Amino acid sequence: MKNTQKKLKAKHFRYLSKEYIEDPLKYLEDFYEQETYHHYFVMEINLLINAASNVKMNCPNSSLGYNTKKLITFVEIAYVIFKKCNLKKLKNPLNFIQCVSDYWNYVSGECFSVNDIESPEDEISRFFSHQSLGQWYETLDEIWINISDRNGDFLGNEGNNILAVRELLQRLAISLHKIYENKSLPDIIANNQEEIEHEESQDQKSLEQTDSIKTKEEPFDDAVENEIFSPKKQVTLPPWLAPQPFSIKAIQDFFSHGCLDRWKEHIKYWHKAAITENCFWSATKESPFYGGSTLLFNYSCIYTLLEMFRNEADLRKIEYIVKDPNQQILIRDKVSITIVNKNDKFHLSHTNTEQLENLFPSIANLINQYTKIEWDEILYDWLEYGLSKEAYANEDFSNQTLLIYETLINLVELAYILAYENEIEILDAVA
Repeated sequence: MKNTQKKLKAKHFRYLSKEYIEDPLKYLEDFYEQETYHHYFVMEINLLINAASNVKMNCPNSSLGYNTKKLITFVEIAYVIFKKCNLKKLKNPLNFIQCVSDYWNYVSGECFSVNDIESPEDEISRFFSHQSLGQWYETLDEIWINISDRNGDFLGNEGNNILAVRELLQRLAISLHKIYENKSLPDIIANNQEEIEHEESQDQKSLEQTDSIKTKEEPFDDAVENEIFSPKKQVTLPPWLAPQPFSIKAIQDFFSHGCLDRWKEHIKYWHKAAITENCFWSATKESPFYGGSTLLFNYSCIYTLLEMFRNEADLRKIEYIVKDPNQQILIRDKVSITIVNKNDKFHLSHTNTEQLENLFPSIANLINQYTKIEWDEILYDWLEYGLSKEAYANEDFSNQTLLIYETLINLVELAYILAYENEIEILDAVA
């Protein structure tokens, strides 16, 4: 039978290099011998989940952003092992304890076992049975967003989901460390996995056949991937998008529809609606921000604001730094700049002091990280998928949305400063 599994390449991942994809053991050796100690990493995972889920548990002086990037790369290498070893998905991935000995193995700290058989491959299978790689990207991105914005709304504050994510991430870390100690990848199919698969009988075969279609887990078509930010045809914009001439009054009007924090919250929910299946339905959500009318309003205001700044930048002939094509999600220092406007106090989570010294050039530089055609595609896709039952169709494009989200937050923060520059008092930055 022909092997239809596509070869994994560096372009399928955010951070992994070709060297590590070809030799995952080399990555584990470098990670555990040069990057961190095993025990530290397990505790770092616990701290990340705490910081993302509860603002009061956020450590102000830690490099949590860097640790999140490290964790994303770690999950990517686990996926490479999952695919290279042809591991199978499990029907009930959260069924951790299957016999008494499994319980005592766990609480004594000796090992993770299934039916008293320890195998790291079980935990890797369990990890990607609970969520696809694309869904794990979304979860890890949400961690990153929450430790940056400090809003404490991780996974909708649903405790059962938060606990499952923490347990699965920590089990994955312990299992990959076991592979590192063994100095060998798992067998193609482990004995214990065969027992699990046998118990699931006919259901497992159906699960494997439909899961990749349902989650769009493996979009490895080169032609599709090369279309990222290169649309087949230019987006036809809605005729009701009216151009707006640049003025400080126009920027102030933008914020008259909501304070700075409200606009940051709108962008957060718009981003989440675009990348999460069924997320826009107001009927199933407590927050009104997922309503279709809200998304349409946000789209028109944000698009017009960006267009106004872009046209003004062209008139002023602002020079900007060309975007690095390999640019990834930004790693930001844990520094918050506090500003006061009359009786309102705001924290700038995505702005640095250098940008404050050159407000308009900084805004122009952010907008020009993408061309007009690319912004048309980005914002229209966010609108389309935010109003759809589906999540982002192109997973590789979706993987860039956190960078776009951060860019938009940075833009509205700078726009607010520009709009009320003469009224704002900027306090010292605090870590």
